[in-house]
Amino acid sequence: MAKPFRWSIARREQLGQMLADTEMPLPAPQFLNDLRTAAARILAMAENADLAFIGRTPENFYDYLSGAFSSIDEPPELHLVQFSLRWAGDSGVRSIKPEPLSSFMRYLKEEGADADSISVGARSLALVDFVAQGGTMQNFVELLHLQAERDGVDWNAVQRKLRIVGLRARTHNSPNTWRWQQHQDWLALIPDTVIKNVSAPTRLLDYIANDQPKVTHAFHPGRWEAPEDAAQPLTPRQIEALAFAVQLYDIGQSKPERTRLAAEIARQPQMRNPTLRSLVSRLKV
Repeated sequence: MAKPFRWSIARREQLGQMLADTEMPLPAPQFLNDLRTAAARILAMAENADLAFIGRTPENFYDYLSGAFSSIDEPPELHLVQFSLRWAGDSGVRSIKPEPLSSFMRYLKEEGADADSISVGARSLALVDFVAQGGTMQNFVELLHLQAERDGVDWNAVQRKLRIVGLRARTHNSPNTWRWQQHQDWLALIPDTVIKNVSAPTRLLDYIANDQPKVTHAFHPGRWEAPEDAAQPLTPRQIEALAFAVQLYDIGQSKPERTRLAAEIARQPQMRNPTLRSLVSRLKV
């Protein structure tokens, strides 16, 4: 299986003339403010971890931060892990057929987000996604566990290097607030994994999770064996999504926006962490 194809926004020669006739409206100020604030909180909660954005919902964060980190030294490494699997059946991920399962595990190795790479990585890896009931995150972690089992990787070393940053719709905080991680039996697999939540406006999460056009097709088990390349024709909505991704990258790359992101990170309580302070300093340069 080839790695799921996604155009590199940083290497514009890949795009050719695809967007030449496409209108490129700027993101609305409110959307950009919401995205920046949530991105700052993700970085604060992840502390010194690299980031793996799971699936298509958080791809805006990947494109925006890819731009912001493009000209600074030693930024957190960013992964966009194509993965769509909220429900794996009553038997879970172990019921997935061997061929697509092996293909997906090879993809994780190529992406550098496999169990072995996590266990020996210099930094922890924060899994970032919008979490409703936790199904997608459960299936991804269980696939990592199965991969570690098959490859003879020490699972304790993996789960100690993991962090989870869940994007959640902002609500009024109270003792009765429903917290997804308090209702997940599968978390017994990752007893040492740090789990944090980032609250964001419902308008942002509802849009990026449900309504926004996406650059790639959903990467579910039925497509894990299918090789992809740039020759596949783009749908109008993919072209719209690609144009938006380019805008987010370019905005993130600009010095004024890096300064605004740095200021937003600096407002977070985690600024006592020296690695986060260092990141803020580098973004301001």
